[in-house]
Amino acid sequence: MTLGLDELLKNADYIILLLFRVGGLVVTSPIFGRVNIPRTAKICFTVSLTYLFLTVFPQTEPIVYTSLLGFLLICAGELVLGMALSYVTNIFFALTAFTAGQLIDMQIGFGIVNVYDIQNNMQAPVMGNVLNMLLLIVFFAIDGHHKLIEMVYLTIRALPIGTPVISPRLGLVALDVFKRAFLLGVMMALPLLASGLTLEIAFGLMMRAVPQIHMFVVGIPLKMFVGMLVFAATLPIYTNFTSRVFEEMYNGIERIFAVFTGG
Repeated sequence: MTLGLDELLKNADYIILLLFRVGGLVVTSPIFGRVNIPRTAKICFTVSLTYLFLTVFPQTEPIVYTSLLGFLLICAGELVLGMALSYVTNIFFALTAFTAGQLIDMQIGFGIVNVYDIQNNMQAPVMGNVLNMLLLIVFFAIDGHHKLIEMVYLTIRALPIGTPVISPRLGLVALDVFKRAFLLGVMMALPLLASGLTLEIAFGLMMRAVPQIHMFVVGIPLKMFVGMLVFAATLPIYTNFTSRVFEEMYNGIERIFAVFTGG
């Protein structure tokens, strides 16, 4: 379906609302809206997706509003819906990886070392940055970015443009999603936490048997070595665990979307 200029101008309000919904997800997403992606590329991608969805979901009914303020409120609702979906992806990519990374770093002796995370504009744990990159690689490998675009398509089909209503339950659902992402982060760190605890017990027994051993000299390098060895050995487990993370992420997106549909 090809849309002419006259038809685009006639449906300008509908196109603007659609642009807000798509842009809310794309611009703030940790996948499509990364800081190192040029703004021109983000804008072109948002406009292209908007045009694609416009051809699939042409305007069938006029957008009802009585004033400019009313239209701006509808725009805000569309923007919040897109950003809410993006919030879920941000939480699972950042919180899950960085929570696990912080726990792992504290356990293996990297706690005093941080790297700059350009995406979130903050200092991030070393292992958290590694796990975050691992999540991104697996996400693109399984075509997760296609799944995100498909979910935008499903939201437009289930909730037509111009109809989102912000519910007070949005905050509670977002908090529950935050809690689930935090628990997944702790679960990701469990293999390293278990190995670290076992090593601490071994150090305690060794100090009781041979008090002359300087554990600060021997212990810290040994904890780093064992920690990296265990991480390398459990890397396939982390890769498989990402499917659980993405499953919870998609469930969180569906729950957030259900708030806007009154479900």
